[in-house]
Amino acid sequence: MEAHQATANHWVLVAEDQPVAYSAFSGRLPDVVQIGGVWTPPELRGKGYAKCVVAGSLLEVRSQGVHRAILFTSPENLAAQAAYRGIGFHPTGEKFGLVLFKQD
Repeated sequence: MEAHQATANHWVLVAEDQPVAYSAFSGRLPDVVQIGGVWTPPELRGKGYAKCVVAGSLLEVRSQGVHRAILFTSPENLAAQAAYRGIGFHPTGEKFGLVLFKQD
């Protein structure tokens, strides 16, 4: 959380003074972000809060020159898939890989 806060790479959606959804970037380059850590409290799911917080984060970085984004969700998470399709994402396939570089 401290790293996200220090780099302004996370967002909290608040409705009526209550935090209702969270999203962060788990990776970021000048023109692309990787969305990770999207979460809504179970009792508030299904209200579009996650979709709003992700869309808001993308609007913010678009103004900074970011024009591409990627995210991952499980094949079983149909609600998340629907939310992400609702803001313009589309499936690219089921196989992917991540490369993590060790920082000196």
